[in-house]
Amino acid sequence: MPITFTTGLTPTFPVDSFGSAKEHVKQLATALTGGTAFFNPLDTSVTALVARIDVVLGLLATDISNSTADAAEFGAWQGNSFLPTGWNDAYLDGLTQYDGNNGIALASTVSAYVTTCTELQTKLTTLKNYLTVVDLDNFKLHMELLSGIDDAPPSGIIKPNLHGLMGIAMAITDTENTFGITFTNYLTGLFGTLFTGDVTIAAAQTHMDTNPFSGGTYASLNVSSNVNKAYVSGATGDALPWENSIVSAKIATITPSITAYVASIDTHQDAFTSHITTDMAYYNMVVDKLEQYIQAYTVSGHIQDPYYRYMYEQVFGSSVIQGVITKLNSGEIE
Repeated sequence: MPITFTTGLTPTFPVDSFGSAKEHVKQLATALTGGTAFFNPLDTSVTALVARIDVVLGLLATDISNSTADAAEFGAWQGNSFLPTGWNDAYLDGLTQYDGNNGIALASTVSAYVTTCTELQTKLTTLKNYLTVVDLDNFKLHMELLSGIDDAPPSGIIKPNLHGLMGIAMAITDTENTFGITFTNYLTGLFGTLFTGDVTIAAAQTHMDTNPFSGGTYASLNVSSNVNKAYVSGATGDALPWENSIVSAKIATITPSITAYVASIDTHQDAFTSHITTDMAYYNMVVDKLEQYIQAYTVSGHIQDPYYRYMYEQVFGSSVIQGVITKLNSGEIE
């Protein structure tokens, strides 16, 4: 038969303690379960940075597409019979640089430019992913764990979250207060990225806001149309169909700004990574210090009583511990 629970039987608590939930606790619970309790203070600036990266990636995609198409066109030339009419006419007029070999060199020059742009594209994409892709051990995960947006790292990644860090901060601060140790603000160290990350983001933003195509885009050179234009006898310089020496000189004017841009990308990602490294080193230092306190004050509690102190004095205590006990008993130290 079923068991009937005794009517009115409740745990022994203060009178009227049930049904008196505090309003702030209820509101906190609503915010926490609804995902509205926390925000990432770096989110706005990171979003702006990523938006600018997307703009630059779009510019790169266009230039890579244009130059890749030209490299394929020039690379398909085989012998003088496959060269543009203007090149054939120039060659027949005695301009020997307009031959098949020069066409191959031209394709190589344009391909080298494609490689330069692709390197920048790859580095920018890597940086963007470091700031935006979820469930990886990257800057996005780090700042969102610190700010409570993400409550736990994915499987296989060991990282403290907001609640763990606040617990560590309170534990070590309360411990040091209890035993009269000089106050230390551990919050700015444990949550360091949230306090200082905006400076790093701003530095990256300043760089990203510069134009990698300040020397001009490949499209602006109109390489294909100039390479394929008609030959005019007696023409000189750019008025001639463009062959490799002309195209090389043109591309040389637009490449430096891109290569300079490439050189700075790694420094930005390294700076973001250094925030993670610094925060984790500080966290490990605090955890280690707290563990030392726990051990030290556990032993301190033991040696206050002669019964337990005997073990440290006569059984397993080293000369160092015995010296501390002697000084404590004599009043030489507290």
